[in-house]
Amino acid sequence: MRRDAPTTRAVVLTVLGVVMVSTAVVGGAVARGADGDAGVPAPWFLLTLVSFTALFFLWPGISIRARCRDGRVLEGLTLLGWRGVDLQRLTWVGAAASTRSTFLVLLDDRGRVAMDSRVLRRAGPGVAELVGRAVWAGQLAGRYTVPPQAARFWGMPISPVARPSGLAGTSTKQIALVAVVAAAIAVGVLLGSP
Repeated sequence: MRRDAPTTRAVVLTVLGVVMVSTAVVGGAVARGADGDAGVPAPWFLLTLVSFTALFFLWPGISIRARCRDGRVLEGLTLLGWRGVDLQRLTWVGAAASTRSTFLVLLDDRGRVAMDSRVLRRAGPGVAELVGRAVWAGQLAGRYTVPPQAARFWGMPISPVARPSGLAGTSTKQIALVAVVAAAIAVGVLLGSP
């Protein structure tokens, strides 16, 4: 099974983070000295926006395609490559439901796969059912309790001790990115020449 190299992922996220913060600071400083000319800081804020958008999608590691070639390993294609989890060794299942779909997160002892339920259904005949059987087997083995949103997606009975997994539509990581950009721009404005 192919997995993201942790060092590659860390390097990409670090570089994007540094570019995002530094261009936001420089843009804020340039904006303060631009005397109201919006075109002067625009290139800096454009770079900030591009790096912010890349981080927004890369950091959570959301899969855009899924496959299960051997019946044991579920793989999801993220923007940084394929990530996989061994369905026989799942250690946690998370879910968040909306009116149109369910967002699923599966963890094993070595990896993590996160995807929309529609991506899982498009993976091919029987893949969603295969994953559902593995999720159910993990609950029966006592490794975790399937959250109600995931149980509903697979048509499983909801455990009386099941609680929502706490996943929301906007992750804490994404909210943190917005806060960092705002703080970096504010620092730039404060450091900028009057």
